[in-house]
Amino acid sequence: MKIKISLFLLSCIVFISVAVAAETNRPGNPRGYSPDSLLEVFKLTQADSDVPFDSIMQACPARDCIPSIDQPAFISAESVDYLQDDDLLLVLTYNNITRAYPTRILDRHEIVNDMFGSTPVAVTYCPLCGSGLAFDRRNGGQVLEFGVSSLLHNSDLIMYDRQTESLWQQITGASFAGKSRGSQLKSLPLAMVEWKSWSQQNPGTEVLTVANIKSDMYMKDAYGDYATSDRLYMPVSATDARLHPKRVIYAMEIGEQAFAIDSEWLAKQGQWSDDFKGQKLEVTLSNGGQVTALLDGNAVTITRMYWFAWYSFHPQTALINGQ
Repeated sequence: MKIKISLFLLSCIVFISVAVAAETNRPGNPRGYSPDSLLEVFKLTQADSDVPFDSIMQACPARDCIPSIDQPAFISAESVDYLQDDDLLLVLTYNNITRAYPTRILDRHEIVNDMFGSTPVAVTYCPLCGSGLAFDRRNGGQVLEFGVSSLLHNSDLIMYDRQTESLWQQITGASFAGKSRGSQLKSLPLAMVEWKSWSQQNPGTEVLTVANIKSDMYMKDAYGDYATSDRLYMPVSATDARLHPKRVIYAMEIGEQAFAIDSEWLAKQGQWSDDFKGQKLEVTLSNGGQVTALLDGNAVTITRMYWFAWYSFHPQTALINGQ
């Protein structure tokens, strides 16, 4: 009798182990990372998510495998000696404060939890999508602190907040899974410019720095030739052959209408304007490389990223490239 019970228990354990392994090795975890962040760390089920699980890819072994910067330090632009002329900066001016965040640093950290006066802000960058966005970190009366989940959707960074452990899509600023599901972060106008042109015109800007900034970790290109190659590291839901997948575009949404402006076309034109529902929509490229958008004189958030990344989330976007 004892032998039969033992065999029965053993068969149950084997069955459960096989079932767990099958669930853990889901299509979105092709490398079989353990634990599976989606299932075992965030403990989500498909019913908890607006995004299909098989399109959520685990890109590194564990959440926070890319560490966010939660206590940022800054020096004046005049003191910076670790940037190349064509290095990209994310620049945010808000509450009468201007700060610059080099992508050379953000390649290795992706999220900076910062304060602009009394406003908690997240400055975010996804190297695979070339997308830099800034958000007000307040949601539902709570101040959130964001980290890197280890997960990607359409090759884009999925953030998580440490208060509710909900998942947030970086490009859209929306939570699609967890307690904050359906919430939308307020986006802030973030520019992406080159170091030389910005520093010459704005020598007093505060610039993000980190310890060991001159080490190989920060001085070497983290992604090699990724920006110029055709390949994508992760699958995406849709692509469009009208532009090279890594062509830089400037993207914006007004209501339900999405726009993508070809950066190379804009560089030749200098500006673009059109009538949008009886209002003047105007996009301008400054001599310093900053792109701004106005709708009847009111600022519209416009974001620099790769064409494939914007198109993956906005397949109905209007493409502005002179054709």
